[in-house]
Amino acid sequence: MIMDEENLNKYYETLELKPEASFSEIKSAYYHLKKFYSSQSPVLSVMMAEISETRSEQLLTEIEEAYFKLKEYYSTKKTEKQRVTRDRVMKKNIPEFEVFSGNALKLTREVLGVRLEEISLATGIPVNHLKNIEMERFDLLPPGGYIRIYVTKYAEYLSLDSKRVTTDYMKTVNKKGPRHDLNRF
Repeated sequence: MIMDEENLNKYYETLELKPEASFSEIKSAYYHLKKFYSSQSPVLSVMMAEISETRSEQLLTEIEEAYFKLKEYYSTKKTEKQRVTRDRVMKKNIPEFEVFSGNALKLTREVLGVRLEEISLATGIPVNHLKNIEMERFDLLPPGGYIRIYVTKYAEYLSLDSKRVTTDYMKTVNKKGPRHDLNRF
């Protein structure tokens, strides 16, 4: 279900945010406002003369609705972006790689016309980590367990065989990467 812009703006307004807010900002505002308007809030107890308990409960209900509607909207948007990427993969002639490396991921991404920022938004992986994965700058990446998760998410976003890509990439990490415990996570 696609929400119209008027309803979206209403939900952003309820959470005291601008429409261009990221999902992490939405989540943060939700938790902040929920805490603020809860009956245990010390700030609200001072304001109780101005805000009735009924109004406080009404505001909490509106905050809950806004958060869950925006969460649903972002989830739908993410799913749609992944579908569009899968469609692009099917239409483009993606080169075959004997072994998937950081460079192979970068070339695939570029052939698909996907920006790192788009992958970061959809997967939650910071852009600098995506760049370091592509450049195989293992010394600038978190421990191996995180690398494994990030590469899997990256490959899934590009609609590649994530198991194969992750296995190939982790072999390279184990050969060339820093000597911290790569399997601890």
